[in-house]
Amino acid sequence: MLLAELVATSAAVAATRSRVAKRDLLATLLRRCEPGEIEVVVAYASGATPQRRTGIGWRTLAAAPAPAAESTLD
Repeated sequence: MLLAELVATSAAVAATRSRVAKRDLLATLLRRCEPGEIEVVVAYASGATPQRRTGIGWRTLAAAPAPAAESTLD
């Protein structure tokens, strides 16, 4: 599932006052999800983001290299 699909569905849900239309939009979105995506899609659609441990602490961040002096992606 692309994030753009989730965003489009969210915008469509916000744009309608009909509870039935909202239900149908969300049901269609969930039917299109792969089984492993459902938990994340439901979390994002409900306005929450799944919080997981990243394993990155302050010590790792303090040891990060300095920013590049200039852009190299041109």
